[in-house]
Amino acid sequence: MQPGRPRPIAALAPERTFYFTSFTKCIMPGLRCGYLVVPERLSSAAANRHLVTNWMATPIIAKIATRWVEDGTAAGPLEWQMAVLGRRNDMAARLLDGIAFRASPNGLHIWLPLPSAWSEDAFVTHARLHDVAVAPGSAFAVSGPAGFPAVRICLGSPTAPALERGLKVIARLVRSQPEPALLTI
Repeated sequence: MQPGRPRPIAALAPERTFYFTSFTKCIMPGLRCGYLVVPERLSSAAANRHLVTNWMATPIIAKIATRWVEDGTAAGPLEWQMAVLGRRNDMAARLLDGIAFRASPNGLHIWLPLPSAWSEDAFVTHARLHDVAVAPGSAFAVSGPAGFPAVRICLGSPTAPALERGLKVIARLVRSQPEPALLTI
């Protein structure tokens, strides 16, 4: 969904790269299937592993997804999703003005490094007290603690008014100090 994105690693080294893709986030949530492109020498092992660890996609859903890709139907929902996420990212940039965060133009999430006064747990707790759910950065760390406290903000799921309200709460929290009584929660 990102304009100007680099070619996937699979295009540079197809003989040793597994390429996964899914329709769920870029086309529509109900289209719960995707594709796996595997180097030919590993296709048997990948198929066997898949059968042991996963259920198969519903055949009719897989057929619909494939037909949509082949006949161009998938382009419409993809363009709509990109436009919506572009507007939501613009909203986030406006409401978080002056606050450093990382995002991509049509991304589903924002990565928000926290000021030194905030721990991830305290920020997540304070946000939840205001009916805003954010994910702690440590939930996305590959191993060990994250290098710096941060939270991930989802832009795709809530309604636009709920997202706006949530981003205003987050901006207010980032610009404030945590309440000491809640730091131990």
